[in-house]
Amino acid sequence: MSACSSKPIAVPPNLIVSSKAPQALPAAPVATPNAPPQIVRIWFSTLTLRPGTWFDGTIVGSSNVASVEVRTAAFSINSTQMAPGIYHFHMRVLELPPLSRRHSYELYIIARNTPGDQAVEEAPLRVE
Repeated sequence: MSACSSKPIAVPPNLIVSSKAPQALPAAPVATPNAPPQIVRIWFSTLTLRPGTWFDGTIVGSSNVASVEVRTAAFSINSTQMAPGIYHFHMRVLELPPLSRRHSYELYIIARNTPGDQAVEEAPLRVE
């Protein structure tokens, strides 16, 4: 995983970006504990972060997902489990060092099951 993107990253098809959370998200598919984890749907409030704003997200994974991490080279968020396969975070964007700002980053959404297997989605993130 690199810090800054050298080529543009496409928004994955299972990602919704909207200032308001969707009214309905899909149900988490049931999976056995050792099955590979899945990321079914991702909602983020934005893909452009500015100091003082809120960054929210909900991730729907398979029922065997034990943790979801949302991270870049600049920060990492451990999402809170709301129900089996449903994870959420709500984060206030703090001031970032000048060298970290005005850059595009790769945003990794990592879902892990208990044995440590992971499913990863990548999205572009801009830090202003």
